Amino acid sequence: SLSASVHTSPSPATQDKMPIQTAKCEGDIEVKTAPFDPRFPVCNQAKHCYTRYNEYHKCMAEGGEDCEKYAKAYRSICPTEWVTKWNEQRDEGTYAGKY
Repeated sequence: SLSASVHTSPSPATQDKMPIQTAKCEGDIEVKTAPFDPRFPVCNQAKHCYTRYNEYHKCMAEGGEDCEKYAKAYRSICPTEWVTKWNEQRDEGTYAGKY
């Protein structure tokens, strides 16, 4: 017989209480991943990556003071190749995003 596992997302009330996964590397460097975001509950994180990248640039464009949290999030989940490509497109004025 086959058994299936069911993945359930935490409720918004418990989401803020979920710890960010961390790991210690050499020296005093602490590596963190982006916290759970209920808008992106599936394994494919492409949209999550794109959204966090855009949230960072929106925050910067609006003169936000706490934009680094968005930068840390997109840097932890986006492939470097994508970010490099998007940054080049932004420099050339061909990026599809608003910011």
